[in-house]
Amino acid sequence: MTIMSIGGFPSFIEEMKVFYGEGLNGYYGVGAFVLANFLSSFPFLVAVTALTGTITYYMVFRASFSHFIFFCLNLFGCIAMVESVMMIVASLVPNFLMGLVTGAGILGIMMMTAGFFCLLDDLPKPFWHYPVSYLGYGAWALQGGYKNDIIGLEFDPLIPGGPH
Repeated sequence: MTIMSIGGFPSFIEEMKVFYGEGLNGYYGVGAFVLANFLSSFPFLVAVTALTGTITYYMVFRASFSHFIFFCLNLFGCIAMVESVMMIVASLVPNFLMGLVTGAGILGIMMMTAGFFCLLDDLPKPFWHYPVSYLGYGAWALQGGYKNDIIGLEFDPLIPGGPH
């Protein structure tokens, strides 16, 4: 879901061109532009999060409604963070292709250090574990998802009547 948010990059480059012209004329500042951009994408992000969460959550987990809400909020936070990263990349790298490569590279590094591929404690400590995994959104979201969905979960035994 978060990698798919890179698709909004080309339209944001076009918005940046308009912002440069209007910002130089003094119509509005950077803060108003960032807030307006977030508020304009907010309904779409909520819709994508709610639809995806509703379809996928109960297919995997049998938990309470509060766990479902946390799952959706966690997903919303991840998608909003990726949109923000791509906004920063678009403001620094105005070239379309280089911006996509840079944004995907940043998100790829965040995914590599999130704990999807190996445990956080197994990452090399000097660089990848401490600064990079703590800055990446995926490590926090994955740990929150584990605590929300897995703690207290019990599975049926492989053989009926066998040990759990």
